[in-house]
Amino acid sequence: MRSKHKDCQATRVILVRHGQSTYNALGLYQGSSDESVLTQLGRSDAQKTGEFLKGITFDAIYSSSLKRAQETAQEILKVISCHTKLRVTDKLRETDLPVWQGLAFAYVRETFPAEYRLWKQRPHEFWMEYAGSLERQGRLQKFFPALDLYQRVREFWQEVLPRHQGQTLLLVTHGGTNRALISTALGITPDRYHCIQQSNCGISILNFPDGSLASGQLEVMNCNAHVGEHLPKPQEGGKGLRLLLVPSGTNAAQTQNIANFLQQVRIEFSLSSAIDSAQTAVQQILQHHRETVQLEVLRADISEWQTATTTRSTANSEQLITGLMVASEATIARLICHAIGKNLDQSEQLLLKTGSISCLQYLGDRHPPILQAMNLTTAQSDSILMSDLSTNTVLN
Repeated sequence: MRSKHKDCQATRVILVRHGQSTYNALGLYQGSSDESVLTQLGRSDAQKTGEFLKGITFDAIYSSSLKRAQETAQEILKVISCHTKLRVTDKLRETDLPVWQGLAFAYVRETFPAEYRLWKQRPHEFWMEYAGSLERQGRLQKFFPALDLYQRVREFWQEVLPRHQGQTLLLVTHGGTNRALISTALGITPDRYHCIQQSNCGISILNFPDGSLASGQLEVMNCNAHVGEHLPKPQEGGKGLRLLLVPSGTNAAQTQNIANFLQQVRIEFSLSSAIDSAQTAVQQILQHHRETVQLEVLRADISEWQTATTTRSTANSEQLITGLMVASEATIARLICHAIGKNLDQSEQLLLKTGSISCLQYLGDRHPPILQAMNLTTAQSDSILMSDLSTNTVLN
C-alpha cells in the first residue's frame, strides 16, 4: 500500500510508547537508565500493536536508543513484516532523571517531598544536582530534565521532518518523550509536561499538513484499545474528576456504539448543552445508567463549562468521579486547550471526530488537568481508525 502523502507535503507521524517494562512492573523510575527491559506482557502487547498497525506502509521507523523501546520496535517489525530499516537515535531516549533512576515512586515521594512537588507542579523549573561530566573538576552539575528533553525532541523534529516530507513515520519511544513530541508539535510549553498521558503501547497520531513543525495537528492521542485498555487508567492514585467528552452531532449508530462502550463504566453525572441535539445523544448513551444525574449548560459559553467542571473536580478531589459531557467539537477543543495550556484560538490543531471519546482528568487546584486520551474509538469502530491510518487522509 503506497502512502498518499507521496504526492504532497503532508507528513503523518504515528507515536507508540514502549510495552510494559521490568521497571514499570516494579513501580520504579526509569529515566534514561537502560537497565529496564520488556516483560512478557510488554512483548505480547508490542505484538498486538504490530497487528493493529499491520495495514500501514511506513516510509521510516525510528526508535529510542534504550533497550525497552528497541525491543518494542523489533516486536512490531516482526508482525508488520516491514523491510524498512529501524533507525535508532539517542534524541528519542526518555527523560533523564539521574538521581531518581531505579528508585521506587513511593520512596521518591516520601524521601524527596519538596523536589517531588516541584517536579509535578512546575516541571520546567525542576532541576537535579549530580556528579556528571564535571565530576573530575570536583563540581556537581545542575541539570533540568524537562528542558533537556524538550530541546532534544525539537532537534529531532528539525532533523527528521525535512527529510520525510509527504511520508508516514513510526516512532517508538517513551511516555515522557511522546509527551514532548506531541507538545513541541502543538506548541505546548514544558510547564505542561505532566498534562499529557501516555500508556504502555498507546498510539498517538500527529499530522503536519505542510511538512513543517509549525503546522502540527493532533489526530489521535493515547489509543490503547488494541491491548485491552479501552479507557486510560486514572492518574495520581485514581482520584479527582474524570470527564468523558463526546462531540455532539454523532449519528444514531455511533451513539449506540458509545453507549455500549461505556455500559460498564460508572458515570455519576452528565453535562450537555440545552440548545442543540446533545440531549438526544445523552439519553441514548445513558440508557444503561439510570442513576446518573443529568445537568444542562444553558449557554454556549466556554467559561460556564469550565466553572461546572472545576467546581466538581475541587469538591471530589479525594475520589474518582466520572462525568459525561456531550458538547460541540468547538467546546470540547477549547476545554482540552485550557487543560494543556493552549490558546483557545489554536483549537484547530485538535482534529476532533464525531463518534469518538476523549478523556480529561482533573486532580484539583494543585495539579493541572491531564489529557488522558483524545479521539478514542469504540471496540466496534477500531476499523474506522485503521481506515483513516491506511488511507492517509490529508486534513487541511
